[in-house]
Amino acid sequence: MSPILEIDGLTISARGQKLVSDIDLAIAPGERWGVIGESGSGKSLTALASIGLLPAGLVQTGSVILDGQPLHALSEREITRLRGQAASVIFQEPLTALDPLMRLGKQTAEPVARRLRREGKTVDRKSVAAEVMDLFERVALPEPARIARSYPFEVSGGQRQRVAIAMALACRPKLLIADEPTTALDVTTQAEVLGLLKQLVREMGMALLFISHDLAVVNSIAERIVVMRQGSIVEHGDAARVLAEPRHDYTRSLVAAAAAFENALAGRP
Repeated sequence: MSPILEIDGLTISARGQKLVSDIDLAIAPGERWGVIGESGSGKSLTALASIGLLPAGLVQTGSVILDGQPLHALSEREITRLRGQAASVIFQEPLTALDPLMRLGKQTAEPVARRLRREGKTVDRKSVAAEVMDLFERVALPEPARIARSYPFEVSGGQRQRVAIAMALACRPKLLIADEPTTALDVTTQAEVLGLLKQLVREMGMALLFISHDLAVVNSIAERIVVMRQGSIVEHGDAARVLAEPRHDYTRSLVAAAAAFENALAGRP
């Protein structure tokens, strides 16, 4: 089975300085991968390169193939069309990712309408609104009709993130990229969103690339783990093996820190 995302020798530079170096990664349909590393390790840049969204001024070499399409050979219009259909992204802070001047229902309706057009289906207000309500119910939003009428600042952080998830799912992507989607949430809401993501990925048969600096969070959702440090992959493999038998010193330090934190919370020495 061909990978939904294949990265080969990805290197990203700014003014001659390498920010990401020689990244190789292949994600098959349905696989759940977690990428962990400290701030500045290159996690988010790798994710942005995966969908052709690197900021201007950065230089990229190597290849990124998304759903069989080499991004370097595509026009911006072709890449835009590929996004959503092949991959969608959930960003860390939905308050900045969402349009503050547009009601949440209308924002979600836009990707729904794009998918319906792509599938050759009827695109009218009633059918689009029904899809939006279905998505809001699927991500367990309370009072979906009220939230659809609300602006982002009128709902809680957890509800905004659930709307962001609904928007990412609206195009029914083959790969869902979640870039630290729970960092801005409290612990209880974080657990709810993680459980929701895991359930939706399984039910919809999507692949997942989950990015975080929190080893416990990655372990709760990913089957395979990539550990990044200073722009490079230092370790990767099955999550159980990486956590039980870390081979790189940096990975060992992450596992030890996570264990110490758990012991402190439990009151163990």
